[in-house]
Amino acid sequence: MLGFHPIQTSLIKLVPAHHFYQQLLQTVDFNFVRPLFAPFYSAGGRPSLDPVVFVKLLLVGHLENITSDRKLLELAQLHLGIRAFLGYDLAQPLPWHSTVSRTRQRLPVSVFEACFTHIVGLCIQQGLVSGHTQAVDSAYIKANASMSRLQSKRSRTSTQATTNAAPANAPCITASVDRLQHIQRFHAAIRKAAPTKSGRLVSNLTHYSPADPEARICFKTGKVRQLAYTASVSVDVAQHVITHIHADLADWRDSRYLLAIVDATQQRLNGFALAMTTVIADAGYSSGENYEQLEERGLTGYIPAHGKYKVEHAGFTYDAARDRYTCSQSKQLTFDKVFVDAQGNPKKRYMAKAAECKVCPLAAQCKGKKAREKRLHHTPYKAHYERMLARLATRVGQRMRRLRASTVEPVLGSLITYYGLRHLSKKGQAGAAKVLYIAAMAYNLKKCLRFHACQPGNSVISLPAPGPVRWLILYFCNSHWCYNRHSGKIIKWLPILECVDFVSC
Repeated sequence: MLGFHPIQTSLIKLVPAHHFYQQLLQTVDFNFVRPLFAPFYSAGGRPSLDPVVFVKLLLVGHLENITSDRKLLELAQLHLGIRAFLGYDLAQPLPWHSTVSRTRQRLPVSVFEACFTHIVGLCIQQGLVSGHTQAVDSAYIKANASMSRLQSKRSRTSTQATTNAAPANAPCITASVDRLQHIQRFHAAIRKAAPTKSGRLVSNLTHYSPADPEARICFKTGKVRQLAYTASVSVDVAQHVITHIHADLADWRDSRYLLAIVDATQQRLNGFALAMTTVIADAGYSSGENYEQLEERGLTGYIPAHGKYKVEHAGFTYDAARDRYTCSQSKQLTFDKVFVDAQGNPKKRYMAKAAECKVCPLAAQCKGKKAREKRLHHTPYKAHYERMLARLATRVGQRMRRLRASTVEPVLGSLITYYGLRHLSKKGQAGAAKVLYIAAMAYNLKKCLRFHACQPGNSVISLPAPGPVRWLILYFCNSHWCYNRHSGKIIKWLPILECVDFVSC
């Protein structure tokens, strides 16, 4: 007979014990959330959304690669495993999507950062983090704003005119007059090169997004311009655990954010009694200031120099001990002064004597026709650049460059493709930071769960050996590899505290 038949059962019995969310519930105790959220919850009034349920819902959204709160609650309404993970019965109604959104907006970023730090500590407790070597990189995450809705900023004075009429609440232009003139010349050159090409010429100095004023215009070679934020991450090279993540503005170079990333990562690792010694990054984080500050912090950096850096000047030899150049005619170019170029970078200038250049047979092709003497300049951090380039030229430096590409780039690709960072549904830098912290928590929890499932106490495979076998244990970036001399195969072994040459078993 057709109809509804009541069934007396438990939701836990309907979900398999080996289900992902059940294993996550058994591995991680989410009660750590309550003390962190307690200062922002009132003791009276209407019952609020349980902070543990709130954090679990956000984690499910990133684990299921969902960027919409509506879609997330629709999935949780139908998914038995998610209901059991949240602690809800079959007949118990789930919270509204607007409740989740308002709770996220009202909580500060520091709470989400504290939750992320706790998960990093859990990974450290499981032995997933070595701490000594960190790989740093960044990626653009599309903001919740449209390029077609950009508006012009207001002029600093009423006498200056902009291309379009700016509203009264628009932010003011903060760029200098020289910088604005440079942009106008750049746009004029583009119009001259492609007069029939459609599209607006916009810049972060002259335009902004009314929907998200903190989003910045960015682009990469071969890709369209978009409004985005910069997701900066630091990844431990042992098991690719994210040790730091931050949402930055997308209109600055990566080198402006390196020291902040290093300091935040080092402070978090020091809280768990781990010492960071090595930093790996690409050429986008290269600058003389960063090289100097890393050395002052006692850190070893492996960061290639930017393409504009010149190792030497053709025809001139630099004497580091006396801080001077010598030309091909044995004339000396001594240090003159430190100046700042048009891009705002400090430079050291070296000059030859005008009397010596006047009688030099190579004066016309060396100094030119108008200059009185030959002038050279280089960065004040030349010694730091040379030490960095010498370190990168070694075998360890080449290995570190390959290690960075195989460590942090796959992590960023996974976050964007599988953990809900295709685009940001939340607005503002604070909203972007909250999303990034939860996405990194979901990524680290999945790492921790997989590592926990591979522990010897959980699943042990014993293979009988005909006799004593010799194993060679190699140490490579905190990962230990074993070489079986009988089979000729290399397999990965569990992490150990010390490196042993040969072991008989």
